[in-house]
Amino acid sequence: MHSVARENLQAYLHSYKLSSNEPGIKLMHNSQQDDQHKKDVEHFAALRSLQHAKRKHVAFAVQAMRDYDGSLDEKSPVKDHTISFQTNDFIHIHAKFNSDWWIGRIVRSHSEFGFVPTARRLANYMVSDEDPTPAATSKSTTDHPGQDRSRSIWEPKCPYKVVPSSRPIILLGPTLQHSRLTQLLHLALREEILKHFGKKIKYVKSDIGSGQQTGDRKGARWLRGLRDSDYDRGQDENQEVELIMRMTSKLHLLLVDSPHIHTPDDVQHLPLSPIFFLIRVSDNKILAKLLRNTGTTRMAAEIEVANDLKTMNNDRVGGHDDEQLIARGFEMVIEENGLREATWRIISYLEKYIHALHYHHKEDDK
Repeated sequence: MHSVARENLQAYLHSYKLSSNEPGIKLMHNSQQDDQHKKDVEHFAALRSLQHAKRKHVAFAVQAMRDYDGSLDEKSPVKDHTISFQTNDFIHIHAKFNSDWWIGRIVRSHSEFGFVPTARRLANYMVSDEDPTPAATSKSTTDHPGQDRSRSIWEPKCPYKVVPSSRPIILLGPTLQHSRLTQLLHLALREEILKHFGKKIKYVKSDIGSGQQTGDRKGARWLRGLRDSDYDRGQDENQEVELIMRMTSKLHLLLVDSPHIHTPDDVQHLPLSPIFFLIRVSDNKILAKLLRNTGTTRMAAEIEVANDLKTMNNDRVGGHDDEQLIARGFEMVIEENGLREATWRIISYLEKYIHALHYHHKEDDK
């Protein structure tokens, strides 16, 4: 009897020792291995989302209001695929990965898809660089004891501005938009541009550019008078902006014709970031002759506006590099004597811009 009990006990102990080797049973928990497995799963999920986003349309576009170096952000889903950008870069957002990350690409030729920090993520990322010191905060509160505490709370600036997916195109100069000379030149250029691009471009007449001006420039005397008289039209500008947003959602070029836009300052208060082409006549004698031939009745005013446009361009643009698709003020200054040469320069620029708007696989460019 004792031998039978002993054999049963030995068999039980033997099976207990082997149980730890059976598949699916772990007596020891390896937290490091589990963490690595979780990271691998998240990494491959992020790569799959990145590939899927390439087949999606542009959801919306933003303009960066600050610099961001993605290589320094340790919390990116895939560090090697994090987009870095500079202030005023335009970014197409194709998909949302999570609450902290979008997936998109910079509007630039040959740019690749990557992870873009959301506005909330980038704002929090900015805090470490821009958060005021506690001493400064306490001092401001002490100096103004009666101040509302809610107003003393520091908040980072919004890191993005939502803009049209395709920047609207606006022709300016050589003088007032109401000028017969300007209208004839713009009409000739517009017809050639629309004919060349066909279904890739749309044309719209608009009333934008009539709102309150926020620029620091005083402008010419006649420009100030025009802006004051147009101020009450600003109530309808939001609807005009929404229309432009919808018309550019499929990445069509959009040529905007507005009689209220005389300089870039006239749309500075709107989230449009247009592409401005300035048609300029440098010699005032030639300009005066052209104005006389078109029957102007306010020669001095139109020459004054033309000179103001020249000065504004010199203040804002240091060079005329067609490869630089993102710039302030005028993107290009057209001073060619012939219509064909002027049209060719504008069309060449817009061809490059169309290429930048659309994603191209590396194999497609070979």
